[in-house]
Amino acid sequence: MAQEDKALLGEIIRSVDRTLKWEATPAKDGGLRLTVKNKYGEASCDVSDARLSDALEDDAISRNGLRELVKQTRRRIFTRKKPYMPWRMPKIIPIGAPGPRSGGWGGSGGGGGGGGRR
Repeated sequence: MAQEDKALLGEIIRSVDRTLKWEATPAKDGGLRLTVKNKYGEASCDVSDARLSDALEDDAISRNGLRELVKQTRRRIFTRKKPYMPWRMPKIIPIGAPGPRSGGWGGSGGGGGGGGRR
């Protein structure tokens, strides 16, 4: 990463939030992996080389687009999605072993249980 890239990213991140710590590492596809941190957590995003070079050429639109990307990444620190599965599973109570039941409507046809038709 070139020195002017660092200076540009530092300036843009500082304009978003002065308390953010940041780190930029080279990504596999040739861009940068930008990680911003504060006391509540961290979030990261990918910045392409084309976007960074456009912002370096004093293009106000692409510079503002890079600033919006940093703002979205910062916002992700505070709005974490809750996990899909809760860490506490619902309690399942066993109903007992299957088998013959005593009494009731479908009884064993004996003497006292309400048998069939007459």
